[in-house]
Amino acid sequence: MTEEKIQRHDWRDIFCAFKMAFDPKRMFLGYAAILASLIWCIAATAVFSSLKLFNVTPSVFINLVLSPAKEGLPVIFRNIVSAAVPFNIGEFFAFTVIAFGLLAIWSFAGGAITRIASLDYAIDQSVRLIDVLKFSRKKFWSYFWSPLVPVIGVLFFALCNVAVGFIGRVPVFGEILIALSFPLILISGFSLAFIGIVGVLGLCFMLPTISAEGSDAFDAMGRAYSYVLSRPKKFILYSSINILYGIACLMLVAFVAWLMIRLSFYTLGLGMGQKFAMAESHILQRCSIACLGFCSMHSYEGTMPASSLNWSLQFLSYVLIAYIFSIKLAVWTFVATYLFSAKTIIYFLLRQEVDSTVVNDVYLEEEEKPLQTKGENSKENQSSEAGSKP
Repeated sequence: MTEEKIQRHDWRDIFCAFKMAFDPKRMFLGYAAILASLIWCIAATAVFSSLKLFNVTPSVFINLVLSPAKEGLPVIFRNIVSAAVPFNIGEFFAFTVIAFGLLAIWSFAGGAITRIASLDYAIDQSVRLIDVLKFSRKKFWSYFWSPLVPVIGVLFFALCNVAVGFIGRVPVFGEILIALSFPLILISGFSLAFIGIVGVLGLCFMLPTISAEGSDAFDAMGRAYSYVLSRPKKFILYSSINILYGIACLMLVAFVAWLMIRLSFYTLGLGMGQKFAMAESHILQRCSIACLGFCSMHSYEGTMPASSLNWSLQFLSYVLIAYIFSIKLAVWTFVATYLFSAKTIIYFLLRQEVDSTVVNDVYLEEEEKPLQTKGENSKENQSSEAGSKP
């Protein structure tokens, strides 16, 4: 018998995001998206580095996964900043291509994850993975453009100010024009700040809007701005709970992953003896088993060059590194699925506050309407069992 979820339709529902994040379909989509993002970054970086457009090496992204986050993130940030400064057209083109590729990957995957979360939270309905992928493909351009609409707005007002600045280079006329039009320039500057700041705050609601309403990018942007501005206290409260609870959940997941690897290494070493100690030394020279940096481990004392190991021990060490790499990607997957699930819940709560729309109001396509919810299936099963009794 399926147990129905207890939903209160208030801030306490945010705590459901932890369990929702471990849904197999969401984990699969998140893992595939992270792996695709990593492959895309490595491939694009390799191409642009060979063309001398910037100096970031593909190994940076591998090290980001294999190293603890507290060490890997600052390294990759420094590499990107050093590659982007001084700024030139080639670097701008390279970073734009990489950014658009990542946006395409996460528009598709994030749309599918938030669609599952919307149906799960609103009406407790299970949905097939193929149907979710079809929905995400159908709404792909809405998902893709929704984060770009605020960016386009910011660029528009920025270019307006730049254009006026170019006119200001004209002798005499330019100075007079700038002096007279400066109030309009200030309004444009305010628009830059407003669209940019509120757009960043409301960015997390754009994908859930499309998934829950079946709407377009402009509706997603409108609702995102409206919910942040209409209920700022609620937005801050829900976001604070989401962040604090998310950090606690992430630390727990990262600790469990680290403990699993550590205990596996320890017990395997007890049986294998010195041979495994040699392989472990080789492994720890190339990666840390700490997951996201929340669990630390002292580096292995001494060095064990690869040449000192026979081929079978080298094979063992590299295979174990691949397993560690996969486990760390799974921890990063939890981060993605938790964020998408939590933001979907917060979207429904704010929609209820602002638009007075009931939580279980969600867009359903024609082929989805005949589907029954988990609770309805459970009740029908109970009634059929009762009817079959003599």
